Amino acid sequence: MIEIDIVDKKNFKPSTVTIAGTFNTSIDILTLSNFLPVVHIFDSLGNRVKRESGSRQSIAFFGLEKAVISICYKHIKRGMRTGAMNNMVSVDLQVGGKNIHLKISSSSITSVGTCSKEFGERVFSIMLAHIRNLSEIFKYNNNIEDEIKNNTLNWLFNKCVEKGKLIKESSMIEKIKLTLENIDEKLAFSCSKYLNDFDVNDFDKFKSKIEEFIKVDNFYNGEISCGEVTIYNSVYHINPIKQKGFRMPLHKLAPYLVNMGVMVEYHNWTSEGVNICIDIEEEKNGPNHINKEYKHRFTVHETTKIRQCSPTSRDEAYRNYLGIMNLLKMFFREKDIDYKKYIMKDVEENSQITKMIKLFNKTIK
Repeated sequence: MIEIDIVDKKNFKPSTVTIAGTFNTSIDILTLSNFLPVVHIFDSLGNRVKRESGSRQSIAFFGLEKAVISICYKHIKRGMRTGAMNNMVSVDLQVGGKNIHLKISSSSITSVGTCSKEFGERVFSIMLAHIRNLSEIFKYNNNIEDEIKNNTLNWLFNKCVEKGKLIKESSMIEKIKLTLENIDEKLAFSCSKYLNDFDVNDFDKFKSKIEEFIKVDNFYNGEISCGEVTIYNSVYHINPIKQKGFRMPLHKLAPYLVNMGVMVEYHNWTSEGVNICIDIEEEKNGPNHINKEYKHRFTVHETTKIRQCSPTSRDEAYRNYLGIMNLLKMFFREKDIDYKKYIMKDVEENSQITKMIKLFNKTIK
């Protein structure tokens, strides 16, 4: 008898969870992309660290808790990431020892890399704090007297260049701390945050950005908040059979599940495994869910590993996990199937394909 290993609920944890929330007000994502402060990463030689466009390698955690290390939108590419979309802002936020990738539209925020809904809600809270902080900076700038503002900018533009080269943010901050001149230090600190956006020969670009920065009124109305967070997908990796060398008889599992009334798709030429769909119980409210079909989806591989994708709470996902595991238990109780022949000491030597190839080779000699 093949034994099915079932994990208890406390150990049933997703590897990734995609969640989304809706803003209570519309935000100008172009302004957000241009002016949200970004922490740039430099190597030991002072070279800017960039992630190549199209790379599948994940961005590491650099020890910069709660820092935004890149933001991209259309032609705007600030920080580590170099790829951008035309309809949403891509943000990389360092939280809890991980780099979390966020997508922000004018009305919503989505996280694609958290390991739980609770962690995702914490990420959203941190991102909202960054957004509110930028709004407060704009409000502060608008209340500075013109004379002080002009003095500050003139001083900044004079001090940010040494030997014809634009200096780094860290050097500018030291100058601000030591100055005795009549400037608005808070404005100077805010402006210095954009120095690392530019290379050493880009003084004119930096100056233009600061002149645009001090003119911004705000980029959303009222107080911003994020509504109820929804799980769009959670991925679980399941390994229910520990028996070494066992290959799941998918060609028998698929019709068995169909006979049990389960929605199943399987074609042994094109499918990566037996695909199972189960309707969700959780209600999805709001305009983002209109005309969308949500299901629990399981893919059972020949290796016996199972991938579960559930767009619901962990409680509901676990109930459906138990259902599939119990179906597998029932399947392996069937007496008319000899499962011993699916256990191979050496898969290469015992596979039907290998035997057919050897037979074919003999016939053409």
